[in-house]
Formats: sequence, C-alpha cells, structure tokens
Amino acid sequence: MIIHYKYHILISFLFFSIRAQHMQIATEVATAGAFLGGRMGTHVIHSNPALLGVKSGETIERTLIDTFIISYSLTLARSDNEKKLEEIKNKLNQDGFERDYIINKEDSLYSLNTCGFKDSFSAYNFSSNLPVSIPLKIIHMDTTWETIEKPKIQYRIQLLATPHQDTLKSFKKRVKIKLKDFQTKVVFKDSLFKYFVGLFSSEEEAVMLKNSPTIQSISEDAFIASYYTKVPDGFVPKFSITFPIRFTINMQNNYINTNWFNKYIGADMVQNPTIKNDLLSSIPSSGISSSFGVNNAALDMTYLNYGFSLFNINAYFKLNIPKELTQLLFDGIRFNEPLKISNFDTRGLVYNETTFSYGKKLDLKQLPFATYVGFGVRYFNGLFSYTESYEGMITTEEDSVNIFSDMKVVFTDPNQIASGFGFDLGVYGQINEKLSAQFSLIGIGSYLKSKEASNWKKINNISISSDDITEILDYNDAQIDSINETFSILDTTEQIENISINLPTRLNIAGNYKYSNNIHFKGAIKHINMTDFIGRIAPQISLGAEIFPGKSYPLLVGISLGGINKITFGVGFGIKIKKLCFNFAVSQFGGLFNSAKGSSLSSDFRFFF
Repeated sequence: MIIHYKYHILISFLFFSIRAQHMQIATEVATAGAFLGGRMGTHVIHSNPALLGVKSGETIERTLIDTFIISYSLTLARSDNEKKLEEIKNKLNQDGFERDYIINKEDSLYSLNTCGFKDSFSAYNFSSNLPVSIPLKIIHMDTTWETIEKPKIQYRIQLLATPHQDTLKSFKKRVKIKLKDFQTKVVFKDSLFKYFVGLFSSEEEAVMLKNSPTIQSISEDAFIASYYTKVPDGFVPKFSITFPIRFTINMQNNYINTNWFNKYIGADMVQNPTIKNDLLSSIPSSGISSSFGVNNAALDMTYLNYGFSLFNINAYFKLNIPKELTQLLFDGIRFNEPLKISNFDTRGLVYNETTFSYGKKLDLKQLPFATYVGFGVRYFNGLFSYTESYEGMITTEEDSVNIFSDMKVVFTDPNQIASGFGFDLGVYGQINEKLSAQFSLIGIGSYLKSKEASNWKKINNISISSDDITEILDYNDAQIDSINETFSILDTTEQIENISINLPTRLNIAGNYKYSNNIHFKGAIKHINMTDFIGRIAPQISLGAEIFPGKSYPLLVGISLGGINKITFGVGFGIKIKKLCFNFAVSQFGGLFNSAKGSSLSSDFRFFF
C-alpha cells in the first residue's frame, strides 16, 4: 500500500497520515483514553492482560476494620550499664535460650526485654526455665492496634425457594404490589429458584425489614441470607468475542480547522496582503502534518484466563510538509532567493498483530488487597516504508527556474513481508470496594524486521526557462515522460538485507473510583516511548466518567491533555441487549466543533457468555 515514492507524492497532496499502535477502542475514545480495559472481556487484550485473571463469583470487595492484637513480653533485667545487659543477652543465646532480645532505655535505666509470646502461659513457661541468675522475670501484656481488610458481607431476605418455575411466577405476581418499593432478585441455585428481597450492608437493617408486617404477611418463614460481595455476573464473562468487527477511524492535523477555512478560503489575498501574511506567520515552524487513522479487528476472544486476538490490522503513515514548501504554495518564491526544503518526511506502516494473553490472581498473603498479574505475546507481520533522507532546493531567476531534489526511500516489497515480536505485562489491584488501580506495558521490545528491502535513490535537477514552461504546457504524455528522463540524474533501486524498525511501547497507569452505583470516575496516564520511526509523543493525562454502568444504556464522557492531540474531548454510549454489547464513541482533537483540528469515530460489537 505504501511502497513507491510516486505513491508518496500522490498521498502528500492529501495531507494525511495513518496512525495505529496508539489507536483506541470505543470506550477509550469516548473517555479520551481514561477507560482502560473496558468491561473486561476482549478489550483487556490490548490494554492490560492482568484483567484476564479476574473471575465472576470471586470475592474482591473488602471493608476496613479497626482491631487489635494482644501479646505478652518479658522484662529480664534492668541496669544503668548497657554493656552488662549485652553480656546477659549473649549468655542466654549461648545457653540455648535463643530469642529476639531488645535493649530499651527507660529514663536513666536500660532494660533487657523479649516479646512475641502469644499467651501468658507461654511467657510464664519460658521465664520459669531461665537461669536463677536472671534478676527479673516480669510479664507484660502488650496491645497492638491495626487496621485489617475483610471481605464485605451483604444481606438479603429469602422469601421463597422452589424447584418449579410456575410456582415462582405465581408468587411474584402475588407479591408484586406489596414489594414494589423494595429491591428484589431471583437466583437459580442448587436446582431451586430462590426469591430475595432487599440488599443491606448490615444485618440489623435486614432483621428490621424481616420482622416488619409487610414481610411477615408474605412469609412467616422468611430468613436472612448473607454472602460476600463478589464480582458481578457479566462483568467478567466466561467467554467473549468481538464479532463481526471493531473499528476506529481517526482524522486530524496540527493546523487546519473549520475556522481556518472560513477565514482564508475565498479571501482575496491580493487585495488584502495582510491576510496572506497572517496565514504564513501562523503556520508552525515544524510545518503542516495531519492524520487519517484506521484500526480494524475481528475475532478477538477471551476464555477464562486466556485471551487471543487473531486479526488486528493497524496502519500508520506520517507526512510532514515543511513550512518553506507551504510558503512556496501561498507566497511563491522571489528571484535570486533560493528556498531550501529539507524537512519533508514520510513514514508508512501497515501490519497485523496476533496476540496471546494470560492473566491470574496472585495468592500471596503478604499482599494487602486482591492483586492480579498478566502477560502477553504479540506477533507482527506487515510492510513499512520511510524517507531515509531528503534535500531540496528551489531557485528562480528572471527567466528560469531550477529545482534540485535528492531523496532516499527505504521500503519493503510485498513478497518480503516483515515480521517481529513484542510482549505485554500488566498488574491490576482491587484496593477496596470503591477503588481499583492498574499498570501495564503493552508492546515491550516490539519490532518489524525484513530479511530484504529496497533502497530507492532519486536525484533530479530540473532547470527550465520561461519559454520552456510555455512549451511544456502543450506537451502530450509521451513528451512529458521524455523530458522527465532528461531531468533525472540518478534513479536506482538497491536491495538491502536485514532492515528493521522499532515499534513503540505503551505505558498505561489507570485508576477507577466507584462514586456510586450510577457513576464511576476514571483516570489514566498514557505514555508512548520515543522511537526513530514514530518520533517523540508527549505523555497523555485523561479523566473520564461512566454513567449508569450497570444499566442497559451506559454513557461515557472524558477529556485528556497531552499526547498527539494536545487536548481531546470524547463522548459515547453503549447498548446491552442480553449477550450483545454495542459501543459507539466520537471524540474531537485540539478543540471543539469549529475549533477542532480532527475527530475520531469508533464502534465495536461484542458477545458475552
């Protein structure tokens, strides 16, 4: 697709570049990058493989409890001479009474202590076996306060349990009016349909409702059921698949917006030269660049702890038009004032990545909260092309024009597909019932390498007079091809071996805070590391919100600063219909509406089972 320089010239006039690698799925587009991982499922393959370790039915919500631990210690000796206590300590260890002994200073005296006895009997038993030379054997009770986490328990009132669905339907119809102001739930477990009412964080609240006339009039045998708060069903599917397709389209540039068109297009710059001067001075010193992004994927799948992405096609094309060339287009060139053009650059990439991911929970008692880790392996194959060097000079005189260009372009041939590998690492933590955080590195060490590529070198020196220009305007195609040959000094293509490019690694740091059941706040920091092929990209900070996450119509909104686009605004929505989840999102870059310098559109379909 992006191979020969003649295609580069055609694309150059379109002022676009295709960006991938840092493409965003629909939920990220809607929240300007704040929503990493989506609703678990297939989205986690490209954001954090650690999320594959989370399972429905797993207890992750915890509550903090202040408690204390009682232990016992012994004071063995006191003295104003610390060295004397050191001698006693060493003598005890030599005699086989090996323990952790501590010398503390209290006022003007030093004391020799040993602690950590779980009960007073253990302390007494140890002291009674000490040599008679130990002057003191005083037992102390120590209290240590600490805050611990325990799984959060919630309560419901069970009113009915029946194996017959018809009995359940009849019961629901009978109690519908009485329980219209209460939350109800039906669970099918152990071959029984169980009907619950209420959801309480304390047993006292559940008892009060159970003993109320409303519940007693329905069932005198009602009882309170307790259970640990667990990952909701559907939040982490057993199996999920992206089908038929997920896509993101992205168009942007660093300079032109609707206001620009309204101001300059159609303006008479001859009659009003100040407009032209304003236009030329406003062009960035780095030149004009823009982008058109495409990312398509199909058959992303997750099953239990495993994720697999088969088709994830990315494209990247970077084009930079130097400011000197835009000055030539809008202002022309003055006689005997050579115009040097050397910042012209094109870089193109089209590739597919196949990804295998795995995540699991870390069962370590030392960890203060539920923690998950994951890793992934990525296989790339595709084509790339880039301008290795370019030098250009345009000179005009009263009766002639001279254009010199020297360009080298490296590109891979379709019969020599480049390939490479990359790796993913991720960590996810459910800190408490409201707060979670995650960290991931996507595409570590990613590269594309071709055993053989082409290096195309082209040098032109065009020198024509005013009279020649008049004649050339009347040339046919054959004559134009003939004169082009006379301008060419060098036009060769060499084969080079083992050419490669590095793809950037993406660092993600994100958090999620559940303000309420109806709104979740999200934040993320994303950084794409610098490579020679991609260039430098500023870190991006994103803030977003998900509204009605548990409903069938969740809404998403977000804003970000930094990154490629400097500032991004996003909005989107989802539709959940049984096993199908559809997401749609749009965002604008560099401003809103007429001030925006680009926009993005993204959508995906996923099935959960």
